Amino acid sequence: MKNVWGIFQTAISICLTIIISATLTGCDRITPVDKATKEAHLILGNGSDPATLDPSLSTGTIEHKILNALFEGLVCADSKTLEVKPAVADTWEISPDGLQYKFKLNPNAKWSDGKKVSAKDFEFAWKRTLNSIIGSEYAFMLFALKNGRAYNSGKLKDSNQVGVKAIDENTLLVELEKPTPYFLSLLYFPAYFPLPEHTLRKFNAHNSRIADWTKPNNMVSNGAFTLKKWNINDSIVVEKNNLYHARDKIFLNKITFLPIQNINTEDRAFRAGQMHITESIAPSRLDNIRKYAPQTLRQDKWIGTYYYQINSTRPPLDNPKVRKALAMSIDRSAIIKSFLKAGQPPAFALIPEGCGNYKTIESAKIKEDIATAKKLMAEAGFPDGKNFPTIRITYNTSEQHKPIAEAIQQMWKDNLGITAELYNLSWPAYLATRRNKDFEIARSSWIGDFASPETFLEIFLSDSGLNHSGYKSKTFDKKIEQARLAKTEEERFKILSEAEAEILEQLPIIPIYFYSKVFRISEDVEGWHANILDYRNYHNVKLKKKGVQND
Repeated sequence: MKNVWGIFQTAISICLTIIISATLTGCDRITPVDKATKEAHLILGNGSDPATLDPSLSTGTIEHKILNALFEGLVCADSKTLEVKPAVADTWEISPDGLQYKFKLNPNAKWSDGKKVSAKDFEFAWKRTLNSIIGSEYAFMLFALKNGRAYNSGKLKDSNQVGVKAIDENTLLVELEKPTPYFLSLLYFPAYFPLPEHTLRKFNAHNSRIADWTKPNNMVSNGAFTLKKWNINDSIVVEKNNLYHARDKIFLNKITFLPIQNINTEDRAFRAGQMHITESIAPSRLDNIRKYAPQTLRQDKWIGTYYYQINSTRPPLDNPKVRKALAMSIDRSAIIKSFLKAGQPPAFALIPEGCGNYKTIESAKIKEDIATAKKLMAEAGFPDGKNFPTIRITYNTSEQHKPIAEAIQQMWKDNLGITAELYNLSWPAYLATRRNKDFEIARSSWIGDFASPETFLEIFLSDSGLNHSGYKSKTFDKKIEQARLAKTEEERFKILSEAEAEILEQLPIIPIYFYSKVFRISEDVEGWHANILDYRNYHNVKLKKKGVQND
């Protein structure tokens, strides 16, 4: 009996030891984020794999957040105020007429292979982006340069006449077509980054879209980080560039970008301690996060518009009455309350608040009016949807885009009697579909590249590489040109509001809501400031262990 009791006591002791050990292990569990924080290694959700890491060819925020780590332009922006700050350029002078900029480069700016960043690297990069052979969709952003548009269109063959020239190794002279008040703000955008001509020539990418130069071990960059790993559907890893001239402002040793498309998977990864910052949040999780882990929730102002892009070259979507009917028959507030759940403003215009003193003309805003929408469809020859063909809504894979598409699909069915089918694609395939205009209606969005209304309007210029809707208007193009010649901001904004009014009348797009940047962030992250462009070059971002979140 004594032996049995001893055995029993021993068994209890072992069980208690196991339980206590398991409990302590659970409490003291070291997560990937814990380890990464100690190593100054930031782990971010990226939403998807980048389609490219060529600054001349990139088009989305998915690419830009990585490129901002790898490259640096003439100037950068303060992550709190977006005030323009020196970067590769130490100083600059602007002529009294606003047509000429002379930049003096930082002599300590180097490429990651040790070569000096020179003015010629900027001249080469900008002319490459404008070269029509490259097919850059963002070439239009460089039309501010003298003869930029003419060279891109092929009307001008001599690239030496484009308004960018290296005077010497450290001096870049830029001439503009017309005064451009926001020109300096364009310069921290990837299309204006320098490129290492010696590397691109090595891989025959100096006048082609060949991507070999952007692979790890091949890429030479001039930013705070260098590319170390890029595995599709796995991760993109960048490491601190010890040759970066402002390395004293960089406190991170490494950044890993995780291309997690499923926002529920991403949220589980955050809760499991596998990432510091998510790309977004599943709306269904918001209430729980607000209740149990509000310290991890961020909702920042962000100038961006979520909209449906219409291929206005395809019947019956080439009829403005049809496009207007589709826009008027959507209940935006219902979508926001049912699926987004973060209080995003409904979009009845193209341009959100945040662009200075700019205001949309009130009478030009879209009205939600089912009766008028039905009338317009009847006038277009489709009473109650009769004889209207099935249309396709194309969207990139995301748990957030799908329910919105399903809601709009049902609204059009109930309100107009028409049928829409849903078609989802991976991010690269979706971009190709839009670029090739192989769609009828496509989920789209535009995040401001700079805080001015032009960033939203210029994509609808007839010669814009990002005008995937196919909408072309000489009167619209003329207004944008007139705005560039305006003498005052008030005059400029008045002309631009008239240009926006034309878009809202013709509706090559259907605005749905204005963005807020809603995401989760670990308390370990310092210096991740809010700004309306969600811009950051990773200066002064730090990691310091502060605690754990439970939800």
